[in-house]
Formats: sequence, C-alpha cells, structure tokens
Amino acid sequence: MNVYDEANNLARALKESTEYKNFLAAKEKLEQDPEKYEMAKDYMRKQMEIQSFQMLGNELTEEQITAYNTIANTIMGIPEIAEFFQAQMYFSVVFQDITDIMAKAVDLDMGLFDSEEEGCGA
Repeated sequence: MNVYDEANNLARALKESTEYKNFLAAKEKLEQDPEKYEMAKDYMRKQMEIQSFQMLGNELTEEQITAYNTIANTIMGIPEIAEFFQAQMYFSVVFQDITDIMAKAVDLDMGLFDSEEEGCGA
C-alpha cells in the first residue's frame, strides 16, 4: 500500500463529500455579492484578532464582548453569510474528525495530552 496514493484517495473523497460540496456552494453564492463577501471576510479577521488576543493571555472587556456579539448577531442575520459559516463549520468538523482519526492511528500525541497521573504511571 502506498501511503501517498491513499492520501490522494482521501483527498478525492473529501472533495466529493456532501459537506465540502455544500461549503463550496455556499462560498460561491456568497462571492456573488461582493459587499456580503467582504463583510464575512471582515468578520473572520475580527474573530482571528480576538482569538490571537486571548491566546496571548489577554481577557476581553465587557465592551469588547458586547461589540463582538453585536457584529456576530448582525452578520449571522444575513442568510447568505450564515449559510456560509454553517457550511464551513460542518466541513471543518469532518476535516477535524479525519485529522483526529489519523493522529490516533499513529499515536501522534505521544501521550502529551494524558493527565500527569496517567503519564507518570502513578
């Protein structure tokens, strides 16, 4: 068995999955409206900024949380954008599940995520 051939087969299967096809269709539909497409991109940038901010150990203020929630509610109230993010989420779940399956198959985590008690044999 050639592992690269199998990887290519998996890639083809992903491209043929309902989740991927739905994601592509939602993306294409959103791209047809440049204003809504830019709104979605701006929202994703804002999400990444907030995640980066939090990953650096910072906490959001109430004002930042309120402002973000207002933007999120506005964005998700637009059907084409909400459809895009929902389709993206469904495909992401499939992709993450596959990644997890492969990581577990080759014991990729090397026990890093075991609790200390389990890892130390205590």
